[in-house]
Amino acid sequence: MMRSISTLQKLLACIVLLASFSAYSASSYSEDSLRKIYLEMRFLYQLGVNIHQKYDLNDRAQINQCISQEGYNATRARALIGATNRIEYPDKKMLVDAAWAAYSCASCKGDGSICDTIPGYLKNIKQVGDSIYKSDEF
Repeated sequence: MMRSISTLQKLLACIVLLASFSAYSASSYSEDSLRKIYLEMRFLYQLGVNIHQKYDLNDRAQINQCISQEGYNATRARALIGATNRIEYPDKKMLVDAAWAAYSCASCKGDGSICDTIPGYLKNIKQVGDSIYKSDEF
């Protein structure tokens, strides 16, 4: 009888620990994710501008060179899209649209004109971030 109570206590302790870990991870994820999304989007924007200045994306050879040099960033851009789908944000559609724009901008096959929309998105995200994180610099 004593052994089954001990096992039950261990099981309850595990459940409490798991619940506290999941609550902590959810809260810490939402606290700093908007800043991470903002920084990643800004990086992809700068990368995209550089790609469109460096390569002639109408030339197949340069597209291939771009893909071999910069193609790994597509994975980062896809991850950004996923992150924007998971975060709480007042205008979720705008945030997801901004991530797709960053993906297109940083793509070796994308249209460079899409990069022009990203500074507006970044400004909006920064304003929201500044209002959320009043005590810290966003």
